[in-house]
Amino acid sequence: MALYEFEGRVPQIHPTAYVAPSAQVIGEVDLGADCYVGHGAILRGDYGRIEVGEGTAIEEGAIVHARPDGVTRFGKRVTLGHGAMVHNATIEDEAVVGMRSTISDFSVVGAGAIVGEMALVKQHQVVPPGKIAVGIPVKVIGDVSEKNRDMTVWAKELYVDMARRYPTGLKEIPESRSSDEFVYRPIGTIHTPFAEPEGTPIQGALAPDSVGTVEVKPQFAAGLADLDGFSHVLLIYAFHRSQGYRMRVKPYLDDEERGLFATRAPRRPNAIGTTVVRLERVERRTLHVTGVDMLDGTPLLDIKPYAPDFDERENVRYGWLEPRLEAHRRGEAVRRTADGRFHEGTAEPTSPDVAP
Repeated sequence: MALYEFEGRVPQIHPTAYVAPSAQVIGEVDLGADCYVGHGAILRGDYGRIEVGEGTAIEEGAIVHARPDGVTRFGKRVTLGHGAMVHNATIEDEAVVGMRSTISDFSVVGAGAIVGEMALVKQHQVVPPGKIAVGIPVKVIGDVSEKNRDMTVWAKELYVDMARRYPTGLKEIPESRSSDEFVYRPIGTIHTPFAEPEGTPIQGALAPDSVGTVEVKPQFAAGLADLDGFSHVLLIYAFHRSQGYRMRVKPYLDDEERGLFATRAPRRPNAIGTTVVRLERVERRTLHVTGVDMLDGTPLLDIKPYAPDFDERENVRYGWLEPRLEAHRRGEAVRRTADGRFHEGTAEPTSPDVAP
């Protein structure tokens, strides 16, 4: 799914709505509950606004746009057929627009009406509620029968059900790759006050009051259910500004070089980081957290609940960190924020087969 902000206009996608990976939703688009936006559909709310009521299906290849400062409005449980186009028009509740049809500016398709395939509803034209209209331009040819209505209700339930099934039922078939290669795609973005590495906390536990938010992509929002019952969560993310690595580094809390895997330095062969943060609250698809130590805009890879009974161990040894942690426990000053040692261009990038 491609969601785009345009000049401050941001799509609002209900957590139960489904937007296909190849669809594009741009700008001021408000998508209600249980909506389905099919593959290749385009909803452009750049200089106009698009409102889509709950349970509406915008099927594959459809195009929806609005005039400058205008509104394209869909009521509840509307069906917009494959390849149809709607421009600055109103489609009222439970109406059906057939495949490849065009609904032009300032026109209205009334509640429960049916517009036939490849039809044209021209500018300012009105299809009355409960009527069937076909042709170029359309002409009313009769009333929507009970049989017609039963068929549209069946089709509508089908797409509401698809909106619920697609998030977990659709599986991408990966390209052929070697068995030791993995590809991860972000599920969201972490927002923090830290724009640059220098001055960022080196560990979230050393900055418990640092505030951030975690925004999860709409297609993964349903996975946040029940998370608000946990006080802490483990965020797994990518060090997206990390370049290269060395097998021996001088960590923030030491003056001697240490083996990379005995540190939490951000430059690694697989630049993945983890932080336990306090979960303050969940609002729709946004987590409000404290104790962040990431850069603003960090790609989120996964979220897991933190459970001390699972994650803590007895008889733990801290290696070279022990004296630094003891000093911290005694209240002595220890480094809490990053300096420039791992900034871009300050470490020698090395490939896995070259000795540092």
